[in-house]
Amino acid sequence: MSFGIEIWDQSGALTYSSADITWSHIGSFTAPANTTITFSNVIQTAERKVVRQMVNQLSSDDEAYIHSYTLVLGNLVCTAPDTSNTTATLFTVLGR
Repeated sequence: MSFGIEIWDQSGALTYSSADITWSHIGSFTAPANTTITFSNVIQTAERKVVRQMVNQLSSDDEAYIHSYTLVLGNLVCTAPDTSNTTATLFTVLGR
């Protein structure tokens, strides 16, 4: 393991590993409104999750105004659903 904590019992068995249990913050990325953008060099771990949030809440159909995304290897591609009338979107990447 290159980071985190491991706890071993007296018999030498691994009882806790933060790499398997705890989600770590890999990075936060903001995709500007009305644009498609790629963030490169996103740290790769065995398992990753992406949380997305609107930066500016709109009063109508939220899904129509928020970016979609793909996370492949070290590239997070954030795609605006349209070139106008979309909101900035905050992406938080977690890994373990």
